[in-house]
Amino acid sequence: MRAYYAAAVLTVVLLVSAVALLGPLAAPAGAEPASVVSNGRREPPKIALTFDDNFNPNRSLATIKALSDRKAEATFFVVGSYVTAYPALTKAIAAAGFEVGDHSASHPVLTNLSHSAKLREIGAGTDAFRAATGRRTVPLHRPPYGAWNSSVARAAGERGFSHVVLWDVDTNDWRGHSAATIVNHVLTHARNGSIVLMHVGAPHTYEAIPGIVDGLRARGFELVTVSELLKGDRRFLDVTTATPGNTAIMQMIDWGLMSGYDKNYFGPHDPMTRAQFAKVAALAAGLHTEAIDNAAHPTFTDVPLRYENGVPVPYPFDFIEEAAAAGIIQGRTTAQGNVFAPAEPITRVQLALMLARMARELKGYVPPEGGLPPAPPDVPSYAREEVAFVQALGLMHGYGDGTFRPTEKAKRAHVAVVVSRYRLLE
Repeated sequence: MRAYYAAAVLTVVLLVSAVALLGPLAAPAGAEPASVVSNGRREPPKIALTFDDNFNPNRSLATIKALSDRKAEATFFVVGSYVTAYPALTKAIAAAGFEVGDHSASHPVLTNLSHSAKLREIGAGTDAFRAATGRRTVPLHRPPYGAWNSSVARAAGERGFSHVVLWDVDTNDWRGHSAATIVNHVLTHARNGSIVLMHVGAPHTYEAIPGIVDGLRARGFELVTVSELLKGDRRFLDVTTATPGNTAIMQMIDWGLMSGYDKNYFGPHDPMTRAQFAKVAALAAGLHTEAIDNAAHPTFTDVPLRYENGVPVPYPFDFIEEAAAAGIIQGRTTAQGNVFAPAEPITRVQLALMLARMARELKGYVPPEGGLPPAPPDVPSYAREEVAFVQALGLMHGYGDGTFRPTEKAKRAHVAVVVSRYRLLE
């Protein structure tokens, strides 16, 4: 067994140089206004095609097909009432894999609304889309008619949106312009970093797509999503140098222990689910192997083994099996058998308990003979020793007011911080 006091000292030395000794990560500032943008950076030859409104199913489906046939990336801004009214179209947008942002609940002029009404409208489009499809959306809001002011930006920020997205190339396709006119306008006015406004169900937009996509590509432009256009040289749009845990997030990614949802978003403020933590723990502890464990006899009834093109997919099944077998994370027995609840978020006290198991069983740390400093007073009695243990190891900390907030959900950025600390323990 390693000497406890030596471990604690070494932890501090390593973390000062490699990971900021952060306390619990703060939630995003809800009152921070969303940034208002009409274009991306002007250096790289990238352009974002964007589409509002989806109230004409036949023309909209034709637009989606034209984009898909040319494998052109695009960002769709959806209206909640249209998402509900046209389920086939909603399904087609999801199936095509386009980036989806918000265009309000009912397409009002937001600047005419009270603050509370703005909050009801903003985000309702993406809320409806996620409810209908189960797909992630992005924290980008486009105000109907482009009508915005500082109060719209503030309301968007309060609803969790990072950007209010306008445009610098307006096709006015909704006026019924011919396909040739639309194509000519885009090719004439688009430049590096442009955001092009179109309407997915406009009369001739679907006919213009081939000429727009082929013409832009012939001029050397890359068609990207708005998120990719805005992130610039950053790895993720939602992780900046100001993001608590930024250094640890990038370190965990470089180590191969965590990844983003996609190439543009990490979700630092999202709760960490049990399945996600099982994967992080199995990788950080060196438990993961290529062989899929217990494929014929799953431990948990609610974690099926998934297949893609006839090949079994390790996540989440194999990582959960590995973490559970090592005693890091446990399920529970019900009338339906052993269940794991893979989508359930973990809390801070659960995170502490799992880190303590990893430190004890996998790294051989034990509390000192003289005992540990007391845990914060709000920690339940069953977890006090383990919380005190991980705090003494420097893996987790309480808040400045002396509390631990055990039932608070553990965020993905916070998990990146504490697991990077765990990995650096010697």
